[in-house]
Amino acid sequence: MVAKTHSPDAVLIDVGAGTAAAQAAKPRLYANPNGYGWVTTAPVPATGAIAGNPGTFTPTGGHVASLAGMASLTATPQTAWTTNQHVVLDDGTFAHWQGTIWAAGKSTAVAGATQQPAAPPPGDS
Repeated sequence: MVAKTHSPDAVLIDVGAGTAAAQAAKPRLYANPNGYGWVTTAPVPATGAIAGNPGTFTPTGGHVASLAGMASLTATPQTAWTTNQHVVLDDGTFAHWQGTIWAAGKSTAVAGATQQPAAPPPGDS
């Protein structure tokens, strides 16, 4: 059996693709913050997050790479987000506002509910 090799079609090769002038003439591409493909506009760092399912970042087009990047963002509303409210981060994970701190995942809080300490097991005082 003879192995066949593939040679690129000369018609499809970008002439001078390796030259500095050819590279400079092409628009710069950035990874799409939504996770798929490329975009020609630079990513916009987010300054805030609005609750939703999923929520959105401000300004429009803003994004955050991971939970660590949420620390400086302003949450809207500033009270704990309700059940399933979250934003989607660039790494594909979710984050939500607990009222005082950002946390991983979707919110499990119920609107208007306050968290009560767990009751001690029977027999403990």
